[in-house]
Amino acid sequence: MKQFLTQLKIGDQTVAVSGLYHNSKQVRSQGLFFALSGATYVEEAVANGATVVVTEVGIFVPASVTHVVVDDVRATMALVSKQFYGNVVDQMRITAVVGTNGKTTTSYIMRHILEMATGKNVGLIGTTGIYGAGREWDGVNTLTTPDPIELHQALAAMYHNGVRDVVMEVSAHAIYYRKVAGINFAGVIFTNITQDHLDFFQTFEHYKNTKILFFRELTAGIVVINADDQYGLAVADAVRGKPLVKAISYSLQQDTIVGTEQWAFVDQVKLSVTGSDFRLSKVGACHMAMPGLYNVYNGVAAALLANAYGIAWDLVQEALRTVPSVPGRFNTYDIKGVTAIIDYAHTPDGLEKLLTNAKALLPSKAHLTVVFGCGGDRDRGKRPLMGKIAAQIADRVVLTSDNPRTEEPDAIIDEIERGIITMDVAHLTASLAGEPRNCVRFVDRTQAINYAIEHADAGDIVVIAGKGHENYLDIKGQKIPYMDRKVLDNILRG
Repeated sequence: MKQFLTQLKIGDQTVAVSGLYHNSKQVRSQGLFFALSGATYVEEAVANGATVVVTEVGIFVPASVTHVVVDDVRATMALVSKQFYGNVVDQMRITAVVGTNGKTTTSYIMRHILEMATGKNVGLIGTTGIYGAGREWDGVNTLTTPDPIELHQALAAMYHNGVRDVVMEVSAHAIYYRKVAGINFAGVIFTNITQDHLDFFQTFEHYKNTKILFFRELTAGIVVINADDQYGLAVADAVRGKPLVKAISYSLQQDTIVGTEQWAFVDQVKLSVTGSDFRLSKVGACHMAMPGLYNVYNGVAAALLANAYGIAWDLVQEALRTVPSVPGRFNTYDIKGVTAIIDYAHTPDGLEKLLTNAKALLPSKAHLTVVFGCGGDRDRGKRPLMGKIAAQIADRVVLTSDNPRTEEPDAIIDEIERGIITMDVAHLTASLAGEPRNCVRFVDRTQAINYAIEHADAGDIVVIAGKGHENYLDIKGQKIPYMDRKVLDNILRG
């Protein structure tokens, strides 16, 4: 069978290839291989059929194939992927959401507003998967931001199915690895920056600067900035003075706002388990069908960008009123009078905001329980921090397992527990006994949730944090089917 080849321009060279690959095992005949790990997998890629190999300087490549030398092989992979799939992304309106927490919810809200405004399907790319043209993309993404080849393949599929709007989460890893190089974003929402992924970035300063680098490199588009985040000003500084960048900031807390050309204040916030009410300056009263103060932040950010896109305020307000719940984000369940909340919060800041919002919804004399763990092979420094936060805010803490990966679950729980038993002098006696007050532990997550529900009274709230939408437990290299929601379903069935 005759193979279809695509002509590509890389630097001053023109090549014809059948496909793009960065995994040497997946290379097929007449493929182009990006050597992301130097010379390590070049030989295998060539043996599997690569006829073009792209590397940085100093890498040996067999003379039998075309060798293209570039300054940055990862950025080149992004630009070549865009070209290979017909540059269709240039014909689409791409919205990015950048930050530590709130990316997924903000993306869902933004997509809902755009779909109501345009009457068309809007693509979505992020932590929960890749969606476009009214369906989930077959090659379900396991990364917040896919690698460029998969990303542009998905965008091209959406485009050819009529999608012209896409909302995507852009992670710190994606920025560091240049995954979105060559994409011209029409709009960007900045949510916040808090500690996460220090297993990779090593220091918070490196992680923070990587996020801000995204904004420094922006040359055009609309940027909506959360001015209540301590790094909002740094983001505003990063885009200031760029003639093709329009910056909008908003605040729920401050009397003044970061130096941007447009701004909005939010006040008169009222929260309940079923939703949130607030007043947005220049607009008036708004209602969101989502509980939690942080969801007010997410909703306002999406509303401001949508309006900057030209969508009328009355339509934006209606979209906020009707926004559906986001999988695994503050999903509430009534379990015989006990309110259970499932949420993906897995960072210190995310857990603190989640528990603070849940506690604000507690009836008088009711109690708050939190069930959570921390992922293995990830940032260990956040474990005691999250333990301390949980013990400070919740009345009862149930520690359990959460994707331990190659680590021992008990060892992870030990590290979380240290933040509880050393929380304050009042815990000194309990610390010496090795038994922190109001804290129990179960490695088995199902057992932990069952315990928390069984020991809650009517009116109490039980927060189950960390896994949200995920449908597996990652243990010793195996993804074992599991969902927090199904545990609650089994409790309801009795």
